[in-house]
Amino acid sequence: MEVNLPLKKPEVIDSIKYDLKDVEADIAAHLFSSATQFNDAIDALFWWCVEVLKLGGDITGLGYNLLNIIVFIVLQPALIILFFGMWWIERKRKHEAKVLPVSSLNRRQKDAI
Repeated sequence: MEVNLPLKKPEVIDSIKYDLKDVEADIAAHLFSSATQFNDAIDALFWWCVEVLKLGGDITGLGYNLLNIIVFIVLQPALIILFFGMWWIERKRKHEAKVLPVSSLNRRQKDAI
């Protein structure tokens, strides 16, 4: 079996950057472009939500500011507290179901143990 070695050095070797500052600048440029695209998407989503709140304020007659207060100061915290309470109650029920004393079982259940 014969192995052919390249006669010339590949050109890509000369294009490799050995200066750390150049490499860091290239990496920062790539990261900045990705971050910029992400920030643009977040900005677009934010302004779409603002327009929805403005439209909702116009439809209900409450206005943007009052609707914003109702949604983010009243409704959102109320829902968080409601769902936390529901989770806490369900957690407590499951915990109590696991720790049933034997005396609370009926005769058939005691025989099964």
